[in-house]
Amino acid sequence: MPSTIPFRPFHRPSPDISVTSNRDGSRVVKSNIPLGEYESNIAMYFRRAASAFPDRAFLVQCSPDGNWPELSYRKIREEADRISSHLLARGFGPEKSVMILSGNSFAHAALKVGAVQAGIPVTAVSPSYSLLGADFTKLKYSVELTEPGLIFAEDGDMYEAALSALDLSGIEVVTVTGNPHGGLRYSDMLGALDAAAVEAAFSAVTHDTLAMILFTSGSTGMPKAVPNTHRMLCAAQKTLELISEAPDPVNDPARVLDWLPWHHTYGGTVNFFSIARSCGTLFLDDGKPTPGLFGRTIENLKKISPSRFSTVPAAYSYLADRMEEDEELGHAFFKNLKICQYGGAALSQEMFERMQQLAIKYTGLRIPFGTGWGSTETTGTGTAVHWNSEKVGLIGLPTPGITVKILPVGEKLEIRIKGPNVHTGYYKRPDLTAQFFDEEGYYCIGDAVKWVDPDKPEAGMVFDGRVAEDFKLANGTWVSTGSLRLSLIDALNPLARDVVIAGHDRDEIGIMILLTEAVQAKYTARDGAISADGKRIIAPALIEAVQEKLSRYNQDNPSPSRRVGKALIMAEPLSVDKNEITDKQYINQGAVLSHRADLVARLFVDTLDQDIINLNKNIEMKGISNVSNEQANPA
Repeated sequence: MPSTIPFRPFHRPSPDISVTSNRDGSRVVKSNIPLGEYESNIAMYFRRAASAFPDRAFLVQCSPDGNWPELSYRKIREEADRISSHLLARGFGPEKSVMILSGNSFAHAALKVGAVQAGIPVTAVSPSYSLLGADFTKLKYSVELTEPGLIFAEDGDMYEAALSALDLSGIEVVTVTGNPHGGLRYSDMLGALDAAAVEAAFSAVTHDTLAMILFTSGSTGMPKAVPNTHRMLCAAQKTLELISEAPDPVNDPARVLDWLPWHHTYGGTVNFFSIARSCGTLFLDDGKPTPGLFGRTIENLKKISPSRFSTVPAAYSYLADRMEEDEELGHAFFKNLKICQYGGAALSQEMFERMQQLAIKYTGLRIPFGTGWGSTETTGTGTAVHWNSEKVGLIGLPTPGITVKILPVGEKLEIRIKGPNVHTGYYKRPDLTAQFFDEEGYYCIGDAVKWVDPDKPEAGMVFDGRVAEDFKLANGTWVSTGSLRLSLIDALNPLARDVVIAGHDRDEIGIMILLTEAVQAKYTARDGAISADGKRIIAPALIEAVQEKLSRYNQDNPSPSRRVGKALIMAEPLSVDKNEITDKQYINQGAVLSHRADLVARLFVDTLDQDIINLNKNIEMKGISNVSNEQANPA
């Protein structure tokens, strides 16, 4: 990539931090950019947008039929105020909350704003709690913990089984369509407006008022409930405002296409409130970065030409594949684009370079990239890369208002965090709060980092995996799964979408490969390409191609902590129901290893299996060849 080609102009502050070194080897790092004052009620952003741009669309619902309905700022303000009136009249408040079971929609948005602005907490839970499985364990736990006074389900028929499984005593049900389950319709909430009551409730909201309860993914055990106060939400928005160039709301308003679900922190807090803060328009994508669904995203991008594109790393692979063949898409995608962003997992260097080549082709300039590090517990923010970088994999530096502590833990550097957008305890779970906070009040998220340059902290940090996900081989060698995963994705380009790494207490590293959509379709269309149990792809040509790439990788990475000994190619898609992949399409390595323990075991069987890619066989054959040559040529 020629670094002489400049980035497209996008003004962001340069790194500016203070670092304090402690006697215990830890470092405390914080931004020197002052956070300043911020709002007390997160719904203020909607009120300002409705006043300045009442007829501008806040939300647009994309659909394949070309009929894209809009929800204007005027309309969401009017509906939210009537919903506030309805809820307040029925005694809802800080101790009586609203739960939303269904996905992103206009009604979901208005109900959320209407409740939150009046100091009524909203809990949006993953639709998978209600639509997948038969026992609804996570849904029941969520209801029992938060004790909502109202449950909203867009379609009463779709959520029939889930609602029937709940004890709805004292809980009002609200639906838009389908079986009403003895409750109200959403339209019933849009009755008389009590402006005085709404204004009084709005004004009574403080930084400490509970706004939302979000659940973590719950990959192990029951999901943890994270209270989001107005302080957390408003501070997070202020920090985002300070580290990124604001769009021109009059002449060039923000246009964002997004599929991320609102029960997750990035979709439901960062994106949802950011678009209102900037008085822009959020297009609700009816596609996803998954096989068979990303085609809708492609068509939507052609129509929208977004000003910002933020998604998971997997989506960039789909996108680059298409833009390299479709110039109409390339021109539309880059037409108004100011910045690309990714989160949840690291983008590979190879993918970054492909996107830059495409940006140069269509604009003559490179495109700025942004990313960061955060979690549900930090309101989606924490550290950020708010400057142009030639490399990816960074998580940047603390954002304004945030302090992080970096401390040695074994062979890793653990990162801990506190600040106004970071929670101070799990909802109704003091036991978990005690477990995840240290004596100085830092939230212990369990992630590890590395310095880009330990002597120059301002160069930023790199994500170094989960402290608990790294493992030791049988010989005591530590394997850092985070960095290894990225290296292997690059090495297997363009075959692999992702890899799952195994080898705990084994003699060597084994990997299970998830192919790209195009490669999987190409090879599985052939007879005999899939094993009899349906779990592995065994196409000889594909195995040979993967073996060649991994052999080349091993030549450059001979150490036991990096070298791959065995590999197989998974045929079965990852399961959301089993937590192998989250609603945001992030792979849960631990869950995959657990649920596919039979494949892991097969990886490490001593007998040679032609379906398993055995990189040790290359070494054995090479050794035999070398001996023969020496015998034949003793000189």
